[in-house]
Amino acid sequence: MTESDTQPSLASNVSSTDVEFPPFEPHPMFRGGHAQTLVGFLAKGKPIVLPMVERSELLLDDGDKLVLLESAPRNCTVDRPIVVLVHGLAGHAESDYQIRFTDRLLRLGLRVVRVNLRSAGSGLGLSKGIYHGGRSEDIRAVAEHLARRFPEAPIGLVGLSLGGNIVLKLAGEAADRPVPNLDCVLAANPPIDLAVCCSNMRRFPLTLYDRFFVRQLIADIQRLHTMVPDLGPVDLAKVRSMLEFDQHYTAPRNGFSGAMDYYRKASAAPYIPQIQVPGLVVHALDDPFIPAEPFFSVNFPCQIRLELALRGGHLGFVSRQRWETDRRWLDARFADWLARRWGRSEDAAGVLLIPQENPESTTIPPRIENQVLPCPDRNTQPTNSPRPSTS
Repeated sequence: MTESDTQPSLASNVSSTDVEFPPFEPHPMFRGGHAQTLVGFLAKGKPIVLPMVERSELLLDDGDKLVLLESAPRNCTVDRPIVVLVHGLAGHAESDYQIRFTDRLLRLGLRVVRVNLRSAGSGLGLSKGIYHGGRSEDIRAVAEHLARRFPEAPIGLVGLSLGGNIVLKLAGEAADRPVPNLDCVLAANPPIDLAVCCSNMRRFPLTLYDRFFVRQLIADIQRLHTMVPDLGPVDLAKVRSMLEFDQHYTAPRNGFSGAMDYYRKASAAPYIPQIQVPGLVVHALDDPFIPAEPFFSVNFPCQIRLELALRGGHLGFVSRQRWETDRRWLDARFADWLARRWGRSEDAAGVLLIPQENPESTTIPPRIENQVLPCPDRNTQPTNSPRPSTS
């Protein structure tokens, strides 16, 4: 293990009273960004059977429908906090990582609602429209629906990858147009500048990933047009990249003048400074898909904690240590933050905080020396760290 593996993550906007969560340390066999990304995606772990899942369809104003998969612990009260999980590009609510994280949240006693975005997963064929990175209005509709059913329950939005961009965008929009019961927002590896991410994916070897995503999306679109004949024929035979897909399909289908217009209007970066609820954003500097530069140029508000880990890949974070039943550091990090936010089981939070390989250790990792920035009218004392070296 190298010294760089054990350095604490770059953390900005950190409360001086926070008990630090242990920084991510990669598994020694999977240290690089590509390795973390691939293992995080391919490693399935033990099969998880969730308790009874209530499936419902949410009718949107334009006639499209979203599929919601709701899970709750036994004897769950109506005021219990709700986590709304939003998947990423080419994903869906039935994805392994969504089920795995739902299981962990249920053990904290939280109600969890997984969202299939338009035409994703089991929602394919229920909508004429498709999901994209700017569909924050759809998640607003989900929150409003849940607030009507559970008027006393706080709602936390959790988005992974593209879903992270969507929930951050909505949280920023909520400053001018409040979202009922919105209490916090969490995002992992969010592409907050879609144009930068798309440009990055055009470099080899990332073009291999790019083609993988495009093939999946084209297959879904072809199935959608077959299931909804009113959409007419679609010809994407010449599309070879995400940029071309967004230029020839995403943009015209959703009222954008082109791919660049879509990226500009859908990216969360301009909305992040307006966010007023507390939250956590986690990203890895070695994420192959999403460059770190946009995170340094955005002014994150003082109540949003930004953690930039040196390693972890894209939604990988496969740890050297075990966190309860697996090595998924990101799941444990998010669950611990939510447990502390909502005062859930202290025992559960403690188990999450202490790595299983050394359960008696409570050593707190050293803080990074940071420049303290003013945060008026807030209880938190934010910090701002310099750009680290990944060499």
